Amino acid sequence: MDTEPVMKYLPTYRLEPKVPLNKEVCEKIMKTVMDKMFQDFVYAPKPALSLCAEVSEEIKNRVKNLNFDRYRYIVVVSIGEKLYQGYYSLVNFLWDPEKDGYLSYVYDTPKFFAVATLYYLYYD
Repeated sequence: MDTEPVMKYLPTYRLEPKVPLNKEVCEKIMKTVMDKMFQDFVYAPKPALSLCAEVSEEIKNRVKNLNFDRYRYIVVVSIGEKLYQGYYSLVNFLWDPEKDGYLSYVYDTPKFFAVATLYYLYYD
C-alpha cells in the first residue's frame, strides 16, 4: 500500500491584507444605513435603545460582507435628545496607528442626534 506524503504548509508571514479596508466604502455604508434607519424616527428613550442595536448590527454586517481581509469590527451607535446638554465620548485602545482606526458619521436633526462609530482592527 503506497501512500502519498502529507504536504506541510509553512506560515506565510504576510504582514499586509490581501483585500485592504476601503474607508470610503465603509463611510458610504454608514451614511446609507443611518439616513435610512433614522429618516422617520421620532426620539423616545426605549425605542432609541433597540434602534441603536439594530443600526450597529446592520452597519457591522454590511461591512463584514465586503470581506476585507483580516479585520475585526466594533460598531458603537449613540442617540441623544437635544435638550441644551453637551455630549462627550472618550474611547481608548491599544492599536497600531498604521493598520487600525475608526470612522464616524453623525446624523443630526433639530430634535435628536445619532453618532455611529466604526472601529476597525487589523488581526494578524
